[in-house]
Amino acid sequence: MGDERKENIAKLEALAREVLTLKNIHRQRRPIVIEFCGSPKAGKTSSINSLNIFLKRNGFKTVVLSERASVCPISDKQNPLFNVWTCTATINELNEKIDAANVSADPSSNLDVIICDRGVFDALCWFRWLKNRNKMSDHEYDVLTKFALLNRWQKNLDLVYVFVAAPEESIRREYANLLTDKRGSIMRESILSQYREAVDQTLKEYRPMFRAISLIDTTQQQQNDVGYKVTAETLKVLKEMLMERIGYVNRSAVELHEGLNDFNQLEEGMDSIQYGLRDTVESDSNLIQPIAIAVIVSPQEDKVFCVKKTPRSTEKSSPESGRMLLYVGGHMRNEDHASCCANFLDVLKNTLERELFEELGISVSLDNTEQPFVIYTPSNWKSSKHLAIGWKITMDEDTKFRLDSYELVQKRGKTKSGTFIPFKDITNPDMIFEPWSKTILLNLFPHKLNVRQKDILQQMTYEQMDLLD
Repeated sequence: MGDERKENIAKLEALAREVLTLKNIHRQRRPIVIEFCGSPKAGKTSSINSLNIFLKRNGFKTVVLSERASVCPISDKQNPLFNVWTCTATINELNEKIDAANVSADPSSNLDVIICDRGVFDALCWFRWLKNRNKMSDHEYDVLTKFALLNRWQKNLDLVYVFVAAPEESIRREYANLLTDKRGSIMRESILSQYREAVDQTLKEYRPMFRAISLIDTTQQQQNDVGYKVTAETLKVLKEMLMERIGYVNRSAVELHEGLNDFNQLEEGMDSIQYGLRDTVESDSNLIQPIAIAVIVSPQEDKVFCVKKTPRSTEKSSPESGRMLLYVGGHMRNEDHASCCANFLDVLKNTLERELFEELGISVSLDNTEQPFVIYTPSNWKSSKHLAIGWKITMDEDTKFRLDSYELVQKRGKTKSGTFIPFKDITNPDMIFEPWSKTILLNLFPHKLNVRQKDILQQMTYEQMDLLD
């Protein structure tokens, strides 16, 4: 037993070192979020403590969200309001931690892992239990489950551990070290059996809506074995997040021409989107990478929002390097393909909403937008593999943007990054654009440009833009 334990520890520590090495190479955009839920006395709390201690002692920054049921001011645990309170309290705390991670300008202070001791999936299980026992109406159940599953916070859940144990074993563990045999309101064999049934029903109904769920029956397992499994799976999820997977389609699936393209003619081919490791996808000229973008204009459409990428966030060979951009956005990632997305267009909107929050700190809904515009500018080998698909969005000039300091040049000094630029100044000598921005100006805003501006832009080839640097 001692040798096996040492071997398991060595495996976990080796995997931890591998993940930390990847963290030094790749940027972790947000902390991974893990929820622990399930039957009472199934080993959930012990596994949380084991995982948290291992991660902290091996160089990861973690936080455990407190188990809200223990501090809920509603005394009756069989009252629907008890689980409504615990669910919303956890969602609030999770949103607070995610937002703080996005706000932080110091990457070294960012969290790696957020651990939720009961959360969204746990609430779904208890809502089902209440419904089965006629303590919650069908209408209440439908409304509350839809609320708990709102994509705005449910999309942040990367892994859910559902712990279960036979009711008899849970009862044995509960009273093993107590000086009473009197049952609590939940710790009864009949209640625990009903709850296990509710867990199974919830898994059957909602499992496809979560990125990853691991069901662990601890009835006949040792705690160390459970802890090893949980820690190993968590490290693998963290490793997967650092090995970014981006969306792509085969070039043969779409017909493209330089300039503005018709989204309707491309949409069918785009539904065949797949996800692969970024380095692999970027190096394959047979693959097209859709990039979700937003062009932000003032309410009068007399100004357009501009940004500039930081040197560390772009390769020197990128068309974006050192140039002003009239758009914000990024690659579709595997995590954007959430349960709420019925088709490619939904995934695209989900991607852009995430990108706008990550890069500008703003929340935007694209539900009521028109069909997107499509831009293809195969000016060089790199740009020929990227396809811009986006929307024009109107925002007030006094909108408080929170520019991502890693990705974007901050609004300081004389820089135009992070500001609205009047269209009348768009061809000033200090405004050096790349091909997508040129196409945006000539095709989306021709009525905002005078004849001289149009001539300057039309005559500006990519090679000439290069010479302006």
